[in-house]
Amino acid sequence: MVLADFDLFDLWRQILVIACWIYAIVTTAQWVYSWYGTLWARDRYTSMARQYLLVQLLRISPRKFVWELVDIAILTAVMIVLIFLHVS
Repeated sequence: MVLADFDLFDLWRQILVIACWIYAIVTTAQWVYSWYGTLWARDRYTSMARQYLLVQLLRISPRKFVWELVDIAILTAVMIVLIFLHVS
């Protein structure tokens, strides 16, 4: 790495990206763990809520999720094309 090509902003941006990813992963893991602890309690009402949640998750049609993923992929592709056209 040549010192003339060194950009402090790029280094800061990379460090910030890594920090944000770590923060997002830790926060999501804490959220999942708290819901896991809440839903697997031995209380009668919590057990009914857990069963209701599992039934609702089983009733969701996979077709809806596939179309949502297709929409996300199309929008992502459009965004990448627009960014590429903007930069070039």
